[in-house]
Amino acid sequence: MEQRFAAAFPERRRVEFLAGREALHRALDAVGLDRGPVLCDGPRPRLPVGVRASISHSQGVAVALAGPAEHFRTVGIDLELSGPPLAAAHLVLGPAESGLLDPAAPDATERLLALYSAKEAAFKALSPLVDGDALPGLRAIRLTAGPDGWHASPVARPDLAVQVTVRRTAGGVLSWALPT
Repeated sequence: MEQRFAAAFPERRRVEFLAGREALHRALDAVGLDRGPVLCDGPRPRLPVGVRASISHSQGVAVALAGPAEHFRTVGIDLELSGPPLAAAHLVLGPAESGLLDPAAPDATERLLALYSAKEAAFKALSPLVDGDALPGLRAIRLTAGPDGWHASPVARPDLAVQVTVRRTAGGVLSWALPT
């Protein structure tokens, strides 16, 4: 069913869609959850009942995170193998986050990639929990440093939060967000 659904996509999008679905099926299998077809509800995957999951892909590599809904209110994952240029930092970071990035630092590009990925994972985890207006983009999420990564919450809903962990990979970063 996923193959048929993806048939109408341009080739690159089709390959990424199917790789993401395969990663999600493997994640579902790993935790013993139903692996029925996973299509789309707009930009989000339409998940089997009782499942919380997230998918990410970058440059032909796909990852997924899945767990049972009774244990996870939400989840988010992001893989970035390339990131925004430093000139785009203002599109990622809000005014309260200006101290998180020193553009003159030698590792500024890698730092921005990590912050971008952390926000992407948080966005995926937080957006199902809020009205669409509360998260119009990445700047609507505020990151604060925590002991094990980042604490992320919508600027408009600081009562909602996820814990984001970021790990460097060969050539990029992998981030995941779980409820606090």
